[in-house]
Amino acid sequence: MTAVSPIVLLLLLVAAVVAVLMVVLAQGRIGDGIEAPQRPRRRRRTNRSRNLR
Repeated sequence: MTAVSPIVLLLLLVAAVVAVLMVVLAQGRIGDGIEAPQRPRRRRRTNRSRNLR
């Protein structure tokens, strides 16, 4: 093994741990999780027919 291999393996392990933590946080198993922002409600248009001629 060269000296680069252990460093690359360590970086891959750290990236995997960070990815797992982000997924767990997003699902809400730790903390409050991530909620989608509330969308503003659209006003309904009146259903009038218009003569466009």
